[in-house]
Amino acid sequence: MFFELILFCFYSRTFDWNTFKGAVYEHHVIMPESTKTWVNRSFALENMMKNINVYQKQAMKAGKEGVDILVFPEDGIYGYIFNRKGVESYLEYIPNPELEKWNACDEPDRYNDSEIQYSLSCMAKHNDLYIVADMGDYQPCSRGNDPKCPPDGHYQFNTAVVYDKDGYLIAKYHKINLFYEFQFDFPPEKKSVSFETPFGKFGVMICFDIIFRNPAVDLLENHDVDSIVFPTAWMDALPLLAAIQFHSAFAAGANVNFLAANIKKSESKFHGSGIYSPKGYLDFHYSEDNVGRLLIAEIPIHDRKRNSYPEPNMLIEDNNSKTSNDSFQSLVFHDLYNFVPLFDIQGKRTICHNNLCCSLTYEKQTDTDELFAFGAFDGLHTFEGTYYIQVCILLKCKNSNLTSCGEPEENSITFFKQFQIDGTFDTSYIYPEILLSNTSNLLLLAAPNTWIYKKGMLQSKTQLEYPVVSAAMLARVYEKDHILISDKNPDNRIQTDFTTDQENPMLPERIVITFYKFFSAVSNYIYRFLL
Repeated sequence: MFFELILFCFYSRTFDWNTFKGAVYEHHVIMPESTKTWVNRSFALENMMKNINVYQKQAMKAGKEGVDILVFPEDGIYGYIFNRKGVESYLEYIPNPELEKWNACDEPDRYNDSEIQYSLSCMAKHNDLYIVADMGDYQPCSRGNDPKCPPDGHYQFNTAVVYDKDGYLIAKYHKINLFYEFQFDFPPEKKSVSFETPFGKFGVMICFDIIFRNPAVDLLENHDVDSIVFPTAWMDALPLLAAIQFHSAFAAGANVNFLAANIKKSESKFHGSGIYSPKGYLDFHYSEDNVGRLLIAEIPIHDRKRNSYPEPNMLIEDNNSKTSNDSFQSLVFHDLYNFVPLFDIQGKRTICHNNLCCSLTYEKQTDTDELFAFGAFDGLHTFEGTYYIQVCILLKCKNSNLTSCGEPEENSITFFKQFQIDGTFDTSYIYPEILLSNTSNLLLLAAPNTWIYKKGMLQSKTQLEYPVVSAAMLARVYEKDHILISDKNPDNRIQTDFTTDQENPMLPERIVITFYKFFSAVSNYIYRFLL
């Protein structure tokens, strides 16, 4: 009886936990010399094991720290910039864990060429933790049975695998939204994947997936997950989509824990990993070096019943009455925004674009020579992906020219005592973000207790501890991803279906929009110059 009581207390520990210990590893991936030509399996395996050896050391460190789940990055085992033939020998056949139970550490010979799965399985088992990693899945197919089967007779999928603490493969997920990954196939079945643990339910996404309803919103609304594991190879895309910036914003807006592991290639802007809760970061890392970093944090076990997007305040604004005499236009990540400059040390400004109006109240600590602007955008984004966004953004301009507002910027010396941003968003899928800069010109996030987000309103509670680079709310209007805005009238739209197929990133419609934006920007610049 006493022994049974001890066992009960041990195994019921999970029901009493308020937190679990999570970890992510930002990995400086060791790349093979050649990625464009076919290599034999032994050559591919030799290269992959260099990265696996690093993984094993980090898993041992995490295990000694009592970590429950460890996430490794996308492309971390073999690298990137492959073509289809170049990556083939790096792939392994990964069985479906829904159809068969397999512990590769205990049974390594069930499948040929499964050395990486064996390593990951043993890594989880020997260190008593869940492992999430990204690798390539080789799935044979036949044109006779599957008309979508590629000509070479097999699929190649960018795949996240999950191993439990005993080393069993419990989940695999094929990346749905590829980003110029010509070495991989889009999965015929676009299936979201989640898995249960004693400390909560997790959803799996890979990198570009975070932008789209499937799997991002599907996991939260249909799988009822508490946390997201997120292997990524994310290149910063300022001023809205730096890794630490948008990943923390997703956690806050979606009300979910978020474990993001990035690769480390700082010279190419691949950097920035973190562990985020809905209230802000628990730990993050952002640096310009190329040294790997293991992050560990105690993560509150999230109440999945609260996993919902708060409905925004539907403010009623008259767009025409909010047009300012000093408004101007400038490009932000290839989208043409409406802006107003912030010349005063404090004030209130409103700017509108199409159906969105954004309002800002602010006060700077001191006046500086730096130019800030407040902008709005409501439309279809078409550069490196096609998706509909609404954005309200306070940002530092690159220099004193209005045309620089929206260019990537990482430096600031301007402190804000306070600010509040509100928007007339017509969606609840809103992601709030605040990006700061320190004296070393490194990007930082605002501390969790210094800001609040509620129903389409982002507010600093106190003076932020570092100068502001930007503060924004980026909303995703998923149901409008099929809409092409044909002119300045938002009610005059052409219905298309090209945005759902990410396999063709340069469709004619996108080229037309790009030229339209270019000539609009040039015309706007000439107009202001003549004035």
